Amino acid sequence: MDIKKHIAALGFVPKNGTNGIYHKIYVDYAIEIDFESQSINYGSAITAESKTTQNFSQPENFVVLECVDRLLTKGYKPQNILLEKTWPSGHGTSGRLDICVNREDGTPYMLIECKTFGKEYNKELARIRKDGGQLFTYFQLSGSKADVLMLYASELKGNKFVYVNEIIKIEDDYRNGDVKDIYEKWNKLTKDNGIFDSWVQPYNFQSKALTKEQLKEIKAEDSSFIFNRFLEILRHNVVSDKGNAFNKIFTLFLCKVYDETTTGEGEELKFQWLEGRDNHVDFQLRLTDLYSKGMKKFLDRTVSDFNDDDFNKRCASLTAETKEFLRKEVNKLRLEKNNEFAIKEVYDSASFEENAKVVKEVVELIQGYRIRYNKRQQYLSDFFELLLTTGLKQEAGQYFTPVPIAQFIIKSLPLDSIMAEKLSRKDGEILPYMIDNAAGSGHFITEFMHEIQDIINECDTSKYIEETRKHLVNWQNCHFDWATDYVYGIEKDYRLVKVGKVGCYLHGDGLANVILSDGLANFCNNKEYKGKLRKQTNDGQKDNQQFDIVLSNPPYSVSSFRQTTRDYYTEQDFELYNSLTDNSSEIECLFIERTKQLLKDGGIAGVILPSSILSNSGIYTKAREIILQYFDIVAIAELGSNTFMATPINTVVLFLRRRDNYFAANTKSAVDTYFRTLNDVTINGIETPASKYVAHVWEGLDYADYVTLLQKSPNEKVKAHEIYAEYKKKISAKSEAKLHETILNIEAEKLLYFILAYPQKVVIVKSGEKDIEKRFLGYEFSNRRGNEGIHAIQKGKNIDECTKLFDASCYDNPEKASTYVYRAFLGDYTSPIAEVMQSHISRVSLINMLTFNRDNFEKNISLVTKKKVTFESKWPLIKLGDLSAPPQYGATEKAIDGNKETDYRYIRITDIMDDGNLGEDWKTAEHIDEQYILNDGDILFARSGATVGKSFIYKNSIGKAIYAGYLIRFQFNREHILPCYAYSITSSVKYKEWVEMHKGRTAQPNINGQQYSSFKIPVPPIDVQKQIVEEIAKVDKSVSDSMLRIDKYESDIESLLSSLRFADSTLNAIAPFATKSIKYSDIESETYITTDNMLQNKLGVLPFEGIVNISSITEYKPEDILISNIRPYLKKIWFADKEGGCSKDVLVLRSVDTSKYLPKYIFYMLRRDAFFDYVMEGKKGIKMPRGNKEDIMKYKIPMPNIDEQKCIVAQIEALELEITKARTLIESAASEKQAILDKYL
Repeated sequence: MDIKKHIAALGFVPKNGTNGIYHKIYVDYAIEIDFESQSINYGSAITAESKTTQNFSQPENFVVLECVDRLLTKGYKPQNILLEKTWPSGHGTSGRLDICVNREDGTPYMLIECKTFGKEYNKELARIRKDGGQLFTYFQLSGSKADVLMLYASELKGNKFVYVNEIIKIEDDYRNGDVKDIYEKWNKLTKDNGIFDSWVQPYNFQSKALTKEQLKEIKAEDSSFIFNRFLEILRHNVVSDKGNAFNKIFTLFLCKVYDETTTGEGEELKFQWLEGRDNHVDFQLRLTDLYSKGMKKFLDRTVSDFNDDDFNKRCASLTAETKEFLRKEVNKLRLEKNNEFAIKEVYDSASFEENAKVVKEVVELIQGYRIRYNKRQQYLSDFFELLLTTGLKQEAGQYFTPVPIAQFIIKSLPLDSIMAEKLSRKDGEILPYMIDNAAGSGHFITEFMHEIQDIINECDTSKYIEETRKHLVNWQNCHFDWATDYVYGIEKDYRLVKVGKVGCYLHGDGLANVILSDGLANFCNNKEYKGKLRKQTNDGQKDNQQFDIVLSNPPYSVSSFRQTTRDYYTEQDFELYNSLTDNSSEIECLFIERTKQLLKDGGIAGVILPSSILSNSGIYTKAREIILQYFDIVAIAELGSNTFMATPINTVVLFLRRRDNYFAANTKSAVDTYFRTLNDVTINGIETPASKYVAHVWEGLDYADYVTLLQKSPNEKVKAHEIYAEYKKKISAKSEAKLHETILNIEAEKLLYFILAYPQKVVIVKSGEKDIEKRFLGYEFSNRRGNEGIHAIQKGKNIDECTKLFDASCYDNPEKASTYVYRAFLGDYTSPIAEVMQSHISRVSLINMLTFNRDNFEKNISLVTKKKVTFESKWPLIKLGDLSAPPQYGATEKAIDGNKETDYRYIRITDIMDDGNLGEDWKTAEHIDEQYILNDGDILFARSGATVGKSFIYKNSIGKAIYAGYLIRFQFNREHILPCYAYSITSSVKYKEWVEMHKGRTAQPNINGQQYSSFKIPVPPIDVQKQIVEEIAKVDKSVSDSMLRIDKYESDIESLLSSLRFADSTLNAIAPFATKSIKYSDIESETYITTDNMLQNKLGVLPFEGIVNISSITEYKPEDILISNIRPYLKKIWFADKEGGCSKDVLVLRSVDTSKYLPKYIFYMLRRDAFFDYVMEGKKGIKMPRGNKEDIMKYKIPMPNIDEQKCIVAQIEALELEITKARTLIESAASEKQAILDKYL
């Protein structure tokens, strides 16, 4: 450090008549610097309790000098400056404060701690933010009298000093208490001006007003800081009504948004506390003015108020004295009540002051941040979500849509295709019109706008006509400018409109039409509606039909809502209105009808509704009629109780496409014609629809039988049918004629909805339950203090990375649920479902979701459907029971050991293997009954338990046998069907689907003989059956050969390893346990290994799926050997090919020296049955045996030299390659058989 250069820059010059002394004169005071003694002499007026800082020993001492110079230059008196001030503390004194500036009365005004520029300054600043640091300690010890605390640093740059200062302006409400109390009450905000600036006088702290250019962009850490600091403000001010407080912060945000939007460049922002200039009254009057203007600009609402402009106009003739008196009284009325900023209750001047302090703290917390952006600001969005999910009170029927659910619904819609079609048009309507008529917090609006903007940003503008190109270029530069024309939101709750509008701005947009009104209001008479909402079509349907897309989460179950809504809508506006009473609560049904009214023909919707919409009766039935008549149901997503924060209610998302208004009416007319003429003609492209209806519903009847019912003279088969019997039982009719008339009316309605539903397939999305649901959603909610809000289920990841709902970056990802809804909108119901999605996604014919076989046709839509599994074949479908003798259950004899050469084998359900062969556990029965003796070609079906549906064909080559009671025998008529052909059908996909549908969901699944008899299979001519059997036999021969090869290769491996003759080494010496603990959060979740995702019989591991609540796990690395230590007989072992972590029940073995002990060689030696037998010999426990770790470490294996180990490993790897090939062939057998069946059937 060049000290002379340093002090010269401060204005110090050599002192005349001295040698080596420099000085500086301040009006009538001087400071000297003596280079000979290397000391700083601050003169007689500036006192110091120590001379530690008055020498050249530390660079920090010159920071103190520069700060004192700045104080004196500013006009602070030297006699009021104390250096190295201490205070009594405990048994001694405190540390030394660098500079204390006193008032004239000798009490501290400002405490300054000096640090060198950079590292030391930043270190102390971090301490202050953490716990108050040294300054808070000095403040408390000094009697808490100071008004200003300052952390100060400076450095010489060129010939000029630059300084930084973090200033804490002490407020009265946190002067008292110990250091911890003071720190906790402090608002955690510092200022960087207000002391040394040109506009400030000594002892008059005044922070310069902010301009828009000075606002800071919010960063990742800021969103949680602001949120948690807001909660702290509420706590230390004892604000009990948190819901109200969160509502008021949205009011303050509205003021700030308006201020940022309307303040010009370089102008002072009005949304800020002006230190030294403001008082609480003036400040709140300014906020009130911002609020009134913001409400008018953003929500088109005039706030009742009496501001200064109004006062001056109306009181212009009064004297100045009278005007001032009245102004104060008016302001009292304006402010001393529960107004829009009453975070705490306000009812008089004292409570106003108490609340005003809270308002000031909150404003100071957010005033320095920029919240108005023209693009998405993720961290501001995060803050908005924290506020919304944890603070804002949700009223009756309101359940805010979590952002991931809004994103899932939007990603399920084919917006890219819709945009492509719109942009190619030449009528000026180049974007889709979207509306959310129950906008709530605005998530559908903001997420939709971002999705459309992303598509716009990717557009190649050169592809479009000139007018479209100009719009796109503008919108690519000015994001969301298009939203004013194309995006609408309606919300009746004033609080939520405000929240929704603020949310739009906090998400980086704000140009959507968010209207404060009722989302069900009359289109023409409601003055609050505007634009597209004012239009109504003229076809007598009460429709608007102006929107391409409806996204909505309407309120549910709002008690007696009809009593308060007649100003908005009446029976003239809804078909469903008269199905309600004044006490009804089913408001969601009207929202379904409103969706129909809003959408254009072909328009699409994603609407969240309670699950009861699918099954409740009454008005819900009528709502389902609207859905089935006016919409195609593209998909239904079933969401569980973890989806929404505020409620455990189960919900569904209906994905719908609007039909035209005439489709259902024309279909009904065609059905009426059919019932008059009984002429089964094509309707809506469906050939012989009545015949299809009879086959689907009146199982067992021929079409001719059904016609007798329509002719009101049902034959005996009709009368014997269970549906007819239920009609007779439930319908109260005075005569046979009246009965048949009622039946025909019901049947006509059923046929109508059968025809409407027949062409439709529906994608069913199910989130699952409990942990499965959490993994599917990818998020969870927390109320834990400091961790409030919505969070990804995995630490260190965001929700987009965890959720199975959608892919944020694309529409088509087979591992995300939205993909299958998206594809369905585009007409794809057949593309394969990814394995990871198969438990969540299914595709079902809509007719299989409706219940047609009841007397009371409620149009219930079931998501748990026993769909009819039928072969689509050119050959006749015949029931198994019509092709065989009656099914016969087996013997109930005790199994005993017997003689394979002379006794009958007793085939039990457990003997039948997955490959169709019998296991090795040969038993006979105590008694042999001839009726159970098997004949060549008999087929056995498992009827109960986990193996239900499994089948076996008996052949004489097996030897004589009988079968046990949990098996059912079918003996087929060989004139019509070959037994081997019938058996081949049991390997088909359709058979497996049929088993799944019929085995039930009980703890003990079951399919009885009657059910098996009802299974219909295609029956081609015998010669075709023979061809099928011959080709499938070739596949079976290939499988059999592959299994023999696998047995041989595995035997070769065991022979090789068992023949080794080398010196033995214990595992403890060559591959001891690796036991290093790591955190679960340190690994990728799919690399977590437990005993559950390790496969039995040495087959490796599956990727982990789940949620782990433990913190400590065991680390593993590539080439480690992992062994499950629970139930060692299951033989779970894996050679790691990646790094990760495992549960404590999984043992990790690691070679101590891979240059001597090859990990793969050790793995092969431990994979032998001999090792697992050894572990079981020393096991601990009976029900849940575990290996004894000490014994495991004593296990010995032969250890050749490293070259020999490599040679052995190479030989085994070559054999394993052949085993893999054989297993691949076996695994492909099922698809090969299915291909054969598909070819012929």
